[in-house]
Amino acid sequence: MHISVPDAIELAENFLIKSGMSETDAAIITDILLEAELRGRKTHGFIRLTGIKNRYEQGERTEIQIDKEAGMCVRIDGGNQPGYLVAYRAMEIAIERAKRNGASIVGVYNTSHCGMAGYYVDMARKADIVGLLFADCLPRITPEGGTEALLGTNPIAVGIPSNTVPLLFDMSTAAITNGDLLVAIRDGAAIPEGLAFDSEGEPTTDAEAALKGSVRPFGGHKGFGLALVTQILSGVLVNAATIPPPGTNYGLLIVAIDPTSFVPLAQFKTEVDKLVTRVKENPRESGVAEILIPGERAYRQRDAHLADGIHLDETLVDQLT
Repeated sequence: MHISVPDAIELAENFLIKSGMSETDAAIITDILLEAELRGRKTHGFIRLTGIKNRYEQGERTEIQIDKEAGMCVRIDGGNQPGYLVAYRAMEIAIERAKRNGASIVGVYNTSHCGMAGYYVDMARKADIVGLLFADCLPRITPEGGTEALLGTNPIAVGIPSNTVPLLFDMSTAAITNGDLLVAIRDGAAIPEGLAFDSEGEPTTDAEAALKGSVRPFGGHKGFGLALVTQILSGVLVNAATIPPPGTNYGLLIVAIDPTSFVPLAQFKTEVDKLVTRVKENPRESGVAEILIPGERAYRQRDAHLADGIHLDETLVDQLT
């Protein structure tokens, strides 16, 4: 069903407030989920609300706090708070310290799934800071050549300031994400062959069986390597679980760099723009109308959805209501 952006915000915020969240926290999480909807990432949008509610109502939580500092490095105890809130606060701290010190590295532990990783590095980009984020989660990815889930879907995201298109890179190291599986289950659709295994280690195109089993890394050994490195950087390094149980002690590693630590900001953004222009002017393959920069398609969708509203599954709206 079609729903306006203000109505979607009201629905999501009220749902989270009824779950016991403060108005401030509900607004932050709603904005993160809404951005996923606006940018065409429904796998990380409002479909996540019921899962957030269920987890919020379980377990004890404490305040998000810095518990260790060493030079430019800061470690944050997420207090078992929702990953959305913890990642948001961690990026705020990373940006503030990068502006003060030239760069910062923030490690986070004791939190849960943080949603669309690109949201947080976009916070840095908007503040004229280069932002990088690595995140881990429960085992979903097999090692290359294996069939049992061992690594998280382990996204990597980068936001880079420019004067032209928003340069925003956000990728999972999995061949197919949990969100894609949830959407396929909702739609009763099969997933492509060669991406997943069931709980017995047999190849499957059934999304529900894949959710109970495992998925391959994207790009073979290259994706496996990135997933493994991300698991170490956002797990072992930051005091999070090495192989976390579902929703328990996930970790993040955030790196924030002020470009003026190296060159004037205007020079940096101008040179980024030059590279973007050269990329877009590159001779194109037959049938290719335009070369898009990472983040460009999503922001075009965002503009359209802000004007026209978004589409939500009617069953989901009924459930939230």
